[in-house]
Amino acid sequence: MPYALRVAVARARRAWEDKDLRGSRPRFARRPDAPATGFDHEVVEVVQKIKGTAYVEGKMANIALGASLLDGAVVAPGEVLSFWALVGCPSAANGFSIGRSIRADMVAGEIGGGLCQVSGIAYEVGLRAGLTVVERFPHSRDLYAEDERFTPLGLDATVVWPYRDLRLRNPHPVPVRFGFVVEDRVLTASVHAALPLPPVAIEIERTDQEGLRHVRVRRQTGGGAPELISDDVYAAMPDA
Repeated sequence: MPYALRVAVARARRAWEDKDLRGSRPRFARRPDAPATGFDHEVVEVVQKIKGTAYVEGKMANIALGASLLDGAVVAPGEVLSFWALVGCPSAANGFSIGRSIRADMVAGEIGGGLCQVSGIAYEVGLRAGLTVVERFPHSRDLYAEDERFTPLGLDATVVWPYRDLRLRNPHPVPVRFGFVVEDRVLTASVHAALPLPPVAIEIERTDQEGLRHVRVRRQTGGGAPELISDDVYAAMPDA
């Protein structure tokens, strides 16, 4: 099937799956036309280094563009932050460059390569802010040696337009605002709210065995039992 036709089918399937029995769609968060005010309480901030890799200039450009398209997004109570609804198609026509991508264990250049770091940090900061995970996909392989990591294994979120998205719902009674900044090869993501929100603790459990890495992520809010967020198995890259 030609690529354009496969994409069209995937988009149609996604639109159909987004409908509920009443034919309505989830309410997706948008970036306001003007900077939103009143979000005076920082809930959480996550900082990651952007590693120098193959196609680093294109990767940096894609990360900066993707972050700018997410920056300032306000998620009202019950709304869903969708990565692709905000970022759009990662095409050259939309300003994206050839960045580093890994497919079938091979490093290659791809339009939009590097955006997974943006979706990953959005997932982590949303998780730590207490948002509900609607859709998230881990990578199939652990791509990094321990001294090369920019985020803990298990807090990644791969995105593939238009097949795989990152979606987070706001369960809080107040809206939250996402912030993203790229400066000096450092990517910073934060969540702010109009009122203080309860702290969230993240626990990561990892077991390595026979070339596989099994990672469980749990989250605890208040005094209740920890909530299992994800249970992922990664294949280890050779020599990683």
